Amino acid sequence: MQAKTFREQGQEFQAHRQFYRMRFKANDMDFAFQLLMGTAVHGGVGIGESFYAASRIKDGDPDSWEREWTALGERVRKRGEAALRAGHVVSGREALLRAAVYYRAALASMRPSDPEFRPTVATMRKSFQTGCALLEPALERIEVPFEGAVLPGYFQKAAADNTPRRTLLMIGGGETFTEDLYYFIAPAAIKRGYNFMTVDLPGQGDLPFQGMYFRSDFETPMKFVVDYALSRPDVDHERLAAYGISAGGYMVPRAATRERRIRACVANSMIFNMHTIFLDSPIPKIKGLVRRLAEWRAPFQIRMLELIAWRWGLDGRDFGSLVEKNRDVVFDPAGIACPTLILIGEGEHQNPEIRRQQQHALQVLPDSRKKLIVGPLDEGAGHHVMGENVGLMSALVFDWLDEVFEG
Repeated sequence: MQAKTFREQGQEFQAHRQFYRMRFKANDMDFAFQLLMGTAVHGGVGIGESFYAASRIKDGDPDSWEREWTALGERVRKRGEAALRAGHVVSGREALLRAAVYYRAALASMRPSDPEFRPTVATMRKSFQTGCALLEPALERIEVPFEGAVLPGYFQKAAADNTPRRTLLMIGGGETFTEDLYYFIAPAAIKRGYNFMTVDLPGQGDLPFQGMYFRSDFETPMKFVVDYALSRPDVDHERLAAYGISAGGYMVPRAATRERRIRACVANSMIFNMHTIFLDSPIPKIKGLVRRLAEWRAPFQIRMLELIAWRWGLDGRDFGSLVEKNRDVVFDPAGIACPTLILIGEGEHQNPEIRRQQQHALQVLPDSRKKLIVGPLDEGAGHHVMGENVGLMSALVFDWLDEVFEG
């Protein structure tokens, strides 16, 4: 069913806005479901089992969402473990990688205060890491020391040797765990001869439990991440690309304005002023009686906003302060010296403030090897981060990187 047009919905920015519906009437729930379906291309969800779980979820209800994805994760994890015990490595690996996605799906609306939150994270990671250890080459767990703690992540070589190769450093957004980024693009990187690396920056994954929250100066942790990448003998120093999605479209380009060792920058999409985005969102309006009405009408959306507030170090009930928290989350894209690719879904590109930021960035980027690509809605790549068609998104990213690095 076709969703309301942008003009009909108004001009405020909503990152999770859908321009066509896949399964649910609740906008944010359908957004999460479409992202899940996108992972199928890279070994994530199974279509049949996912639609079965979705058929049992009450539209817009976060509790039934969490219950059904967790239950599916349990079934698939047990199947995978049984396969491994019987010596069926491929079947076991594939099942565990699917199970990890289902546990992760349950976390999309689960409050961090929920007693099941941290155990679900642990089970998701165990399934993921067990499955990834059986990949060829295996996906390695890595830790980047930072401010007395570590930023957790993963690295997968394009081939099982130490030859320096092109490397894609992938950074997620305002709601991601580092495990998400594997399903977003890692298999596409390996097929094309790129190493794949990803980490959680402060505020991402479960780092808020350690007091590591979102901040404006993401160039600070990114320096340590780049230090780690370039300390490896299998990374080509002249062909290190960094790619950020969603809020990572702020984190990575901002880091690139300071970190000259990043040789190519990809942003999906480019956000250089997060404060105006939050001002342009529904968040300033959701308070008091309006919030209680929103909780009744859109409980799944409210849960997701509470999770974002937690990642900023706010009380989960105080997401109204997100606007002020983002006042200094700005940078000048003219400071990015390396080649830069901007990606954005066609639907999201209709928003005036988002479109303004993409166009301004494209105008002021100093390197001539810059490009803006609008993901086509009629090819299922028009929503936020083009996550419903990661196959096409990956092709656009790597075709451009090949031209930059090999041209």
